[in-house]
Amino acid sequence: MGKRRIRNFFANGEHSVVGFDIRPDRNKEAKTEYGINVISSFGEVNPDDFDAVIISTSPEAHGEYIRFALKNKKHFFVEHPVNTDGYDDIFKSKNLDIVKAPSCTPLHSPAFKTMKKILDEGRIGKILAFQHHMGQYLPDWHPWEDYRHVYFSKKETGACREMLPFELIGINHLMQSKVAEISGSITKVSNLDMDAEDIILATAKYENGIRGSLVIDIISRKPIVILRIIGSEGILEWDKYGAVLKVFDTKSGKTENIDLPKGHAEPNYVNPEEPYNDEIKSFLAAIKKEGEYLHTFETNYQLLQTLFALEESSRTGKTVSIKSPKV
Repeated sequence: MGKRRIRNFFANGEHSVVGFDIRPDRNKEAKTEYGINVISSFGEVNPDDFDAVIISTSPEAHGEYIRFALKNKKHFFVEHPVNTDGYDDIFKSKNLDIVKAPSCTPLHSPAFKTMKKILDEGRIGKILAFQHHMGQYLPDWHPWEDYRHVYFSKKETGACREMLPFELIGINHLMQSKVAEISGSITKVSNLDMDAEDIILATAKYENGIRGSLVIDIISRKPIVILRIIGSEGILEWDKYGAVLKVFDTKSGKTENIDLPKGHAEPNYVNPEEPYNDEIKSFLAAIKKEGEYLHTFETNYQLLQTLFALEESSRTGKTVSIKSPKV
C-alpha cells in the first residue's frame, strides 16, 4: 500500500514525498522505482519538514504513527485497520485542527457511486435485503512475496478480519444505516500455511430493518466480488470484476445492463488505481480546505465494533448486538 500511495500522490501532481520502512529492502525499492527520498530510521524525521503523514504500515503499527501525527499536529491518512489502537487518542483530539482521514476506498469506486444514485432514485423501491460475497486467494494478494511472512496471514491482522469492515464501508453507505445485530462464524477451512481464519459467513440486521448476508473468503482461486440488493420493486446486481451492473425492474420485467469503467490496474494487482487516486485527492482537498473528507474515525470505529461482535458470535454461537460507541 505504501508504493500505491506514492503513485497516488504522483497522480495528483504531488511529488514531494519522503518514504520510511522498517525493512531496508523496501526503502531501496521505493527509492529505485519511484525516485523518492527515503530515511533509514524514523528517528531522523523532523516534523518541521513535512505537512502530512500517510500511514501504510501493517495494521498492528497504526497506533504508534497516529500518536506521532497527533503529537506533532500533522494531517494524517491511515489504511484500513483491524484494531482500535490510536482511536482513543484521536477522539481525545477532536478539537485539533488537522485532517484525520481513515481509508474509505469503496466510496470512490464508480460502481458504488452509480449504485448509490440508482438506489437514491428509488429504482428498485425500498431496500429489503442484500447478499455480498468478496473472495480472493490469499497467495495472490502479493504474488511477489511469500504470503506466510505478510501481516494478512497472521491471526490478529488476518485478511478476513481486515476485509469485513472494509467491505462494510461501501455496503453501509448504500444501506444508509449501521449493523444493529450480527451472527455467524469465522473459521479456517483451507490448507493455507497460516493461523489466520480464511472464511467469514455472517448474517446482519441493520438499524433500519434491512437484512444482509456476507461471505468474505481468502480461498477463492478466482477473484470475486458480487453484491445483490433486493428491493420492493426490483433487484440491483453488481459484478465487480465483470464491470457490470444489472437493474431488474419489477413493473417492466426488464433488466438493464450498465457497463462500468474497469480502470487501470498495475501489474500483479486486481484493483484499479483510480479509486485510490481519488481517495488521496480527497485527502489533499480536505487539507487545502477545498472539500470535506468522506469518512470518519467515528464511523470506522463502528465498523470495527461490528467485526468484534461477529467474532463474539463465532465463539458463542449467539446473535450479538452492536452498541453505538460513545466517542
